[in-house]
Amino acid sequence: MTILTALLSALLGGVLVMTGDYVRRRVERRQNDVNTLVEVSAHLSSTYNRLCGELIDAAERAVPVVDLPVTDPLRYEASTRFFMTPGCEQVGAEAARLIRAYEQLRSAYGRAESWEAAREAHYSSVRSFEAAVRAVRRRGRI
Repeated sequence: MTILTALLSALLGGVLVMTGDYVRRRVERRQNDVNTLVEVSAHLSSTYNRLCGELIDAAERAVPVVDLPVTDPLRYEASTRFFMTPGCEQVGAEAARLIRAYEQLRSAYGRAESWEAAREAHYSSVRSFEAAVRAVRRRGRI
């Protein structure tokens, strides 16, 4: 009877250790996924905000369209990295809206009738993207 009790105790202890280890690894993996998504989201947002900021600054200085800064090809890298990250679909619509806002701002440059709407679209897209990323961060899982 004591041998049977010892065997059952060892078996139960082993199962508890394995279950605890599984749960710990799962929580760590989820947290790592969230951290990675937040990191690539911040990079995407910073890249597009910098590009939009360059356009807004140029507009405030009345820089002619032909003298606008060349678009940064690294925006493609930031976009690719973002859209290849697991969980990006959670905030993908807001990220696409941010990218479209930059394109809208660039095409509206020098046209007073559409410039203010493009600026508002940019500010709105930044706020919604950041809010979506913060929601994922608070939730702690993708």
